[in-house]
Amino acid sequence: MSLPPLHLCFFLLILSMFVGITWYINYESIFEGIFDQFKLLLMLSPLLLLLGIHLLSLMDSSFSFIPFPEKESFHNAGGTPWGVGLVLVLLFFMISYQSDFRERWFPLLA
Repeated sequence: MSLPPLHLCFFLLILSMFVGITWYINYESIFEGIFDQFKLLLMLSPLLLLLGIHLLSLMDSSFSFIPFPEKESFHNAGGTPWGVGLVLVLLFFMISYQSDFRERWFPLLA
């Protein structure tokens, strides 16, 4: 099996670049909306995970397939993880808007 001619490879490269650029221009706004919603999901995922763990800990252990320790051991460990979840949400929010915060807080450095 031999390689295709160089002219054909060059033509296919140019054609695929043209199709890719026009496809990107047509669907850029759609992708931006999808990525914004994906960022929101990533920012809310620690909170949703903590909520799910909290709901699982409230369930009766007879209905659960996962063996849980006694309920008192959660409270003896130092409280609920809601504070950690709020700090994580704040941290993800600040990371996603880092450039905006930098421009507002340090305008001379931007």
